[in-house]
Amino acid sequence: MLSKRVHFLCRYLMMSATRYAFVFMGLVFFAGCRKIFKSDSILAGSGELGYYTITELGPKLTDTTTIDNSIDGYTDKRSYIPGEAVDYYLSGNHTGQQQIWVTDVNDNKVFSISANIQKQSGKSDKPWENGFLYDKTVSSPLPAGLKSGIYFIDTYFVPVVCKSPSSAHDITVIYPTNTMNAYNYLGGKSLYRPDLDNRSTVVSFRRPIKYSPNNTGLGFLKWINTQPYDVNYICDEDVENYDAFADSKTLIIIGHSEYWTRKARENIDRFVQSGKNLLMLSGNTMWWQVRYNHSKDLMICYKDENLDPFENVLYKTTRWYLPQLDYPILQTTGADFVGGGYGQKLPNRWNGYKIVQSNSPLFKGTGLNNGDILVLRTQEYDGAPLVNSLLPGDSATPVIDNNVLKFNKVELLGYDHALKKALDFPMGPPAGGAGTFIVFQKTPSSGTVVNVASMDWCNPTSFDDTGSQAIKQITKNMIDATLQNQSLF
Repeated sequence: MLSKRVHFLCRYLMMSATRYAFVFMGLVFFAGCRKIFKSDSILAGSGELGYYTITELGPKLTDTTTIDNSIDGYTDKRSYIPGEAVDYYLSGNHTGQQQIWVTDVNDNKVFSISANIQKQSGKSDKPWENGFLYDKTVSSPLPAGLKSGIYFIDTYFVPVVCKSPSSAHDITVIYPTNTMNAYNYLGGKSLYRPDLDNRSTVVSFRRPIKYSPNNTGLGFLKWINTQPYDVNYICDEDVENYDAFADSKTLIIIGHSEYWTRKARENIDRFVQSGKNLLMLSGNTMWWQVRYNHSKDLMICYKDENLDPFENVLYKTTRWYLPQLDYPILQTTGADFVGGGYGQKLPNRWNGYKIVQSNSPLFKGTGLNNGDILVLRTQEYDGAPLVNSLLPGDSATPVIDNNVLKFNKVELLGYDHALKKALDFPMGPPAGGAGTFIVFQKTPSSGTVVNVASMDWCNPTSFDDTGSQAIKQITKNMIDATLQNQSLF
C-alpha cells in the first residue's frame, strides 16, 4: 500500500511539474512575442526608432566615436593608378619608424611602406565635416606594376583603391565609397547619427573608416579575387568619369550602393545603352542623390530638398524616386526600395528568394527548382513594380508590371516578402512590398541588366566556404554569360 501511495505521489508531482513548465514556457513565449511586436511590429503606427536600422537611421557601425585599432587614418584620395603617390595620414598606438604592410582583400601581404608612426588626435571641432586634420605621415607611390584591386592597411581601416590606367578590362567593379562615408560615425556624426535631428548634412572622406565589411561587398571581393577574371576596380567618385570603365564589357555594382551623384547615374545609363552589361549585386541601390565639393573630399546630402540651399532643383540631395529630381531610379535599376522594403521584419519571410524561373541560365548548376528558396538573409530589398501589390501572407506569384517599366524584356527570377515603413516615404508608403530578383533589357540594342535587389548578396556569409554555394554559382553564371555574349533570358 505504501509503495502505491509513493508511486501515486511521484506521478502527481511529475504531472504538476510538467504542467507548470508548460505554463512557464507559455509565459516566456508570450513575453517574447510582446517584445517582438513592440520592436518589430508590422502594425501601422508602431513608430519606434529602433526599427529603422538602415535606410533612415543607419546601422550601429560602432558604439563609440573613437578608434581602438593599432593603426588608423586615411589617404588624400579614394583611388589611385599604379605608380601614383599616395599621401597617408596615419595614427598608431605603437609609435616610431615602422614597416607597414598593405594587404589585399584576402589578407595577403602585397607591398609595404616605411613610415614614422605617431599618435595623432583630430584637430577640428567638426571632424565629420572638416576631416580629422591629421599631419601627413608619408607620401609613397603605389608599386608601378600593382594589379588593380582593393587594398588595406590594418584590417580594413585604411582602404586604398588601385584602379587601372586603362578601362580595357573585361570587368569593372565599383567599390561603394559613398555609402561607406555616409555611414561613417567616426568623429561624432554621420548622415544618420547621432539621431535624425542632429545628424550631419556634409561628411568628409578625410576620416578613418570603421565600417562593417558586410556592406562593402567584402565577401564578393574575396571571392572574385581568387577567380581568373580580368578585373578593374574603381570607386564611386570614378564613375563620374565615363572613360574609367567605358571599354569594359561588364560593370558590377556591389554591396550596399545607396548614394549616387547624377553624373554617375548618367554614365551608368550611357554604358548600358551602348550595349554593355550591368550586374547590380546590391540592394537599396541609388536611393539618395549626393553632390561632392570641388575638391571631392566632402559628400553632401541634406536628405530634404527644402533644407538643401542648392538652387538647381535637379541636384537637390533627396531620394531619387521623388518626381522633382526628374530622374526615376526604375529606368536604371528596374527595381527600387519603393517596391521593396525590409526583408527581415515579417514573420512569413523566407530569408531568401522563392524561385519562379528555374530554367533561367543564371540557375545552371545550382539544382534549384521552382518553389525552392535561395537562402539569402536580407536587410533591405529592392522591388520591381507589380501588377498587384504583394501583401504579407499572399501566396500568389507576383507579376512585374511592364506597363510601368516599358522594357523590351523583363523576367522575374525569384521573390520574397518585404515590409515598408512610413518614415522612408515622405509621400506615404506604397502598399505591399516584395524583393524581386530580375533580369531585363531596356531596348533591343541595349545591354542586359541583372538586379539581385538585395543589399546582402555580396556579404561574407554568401561567399565563404560555409555560405551559399548557389550564390557563388549564380554570380559566376551571370559574369560568364555577359563576357561570352550569351543570353541571360
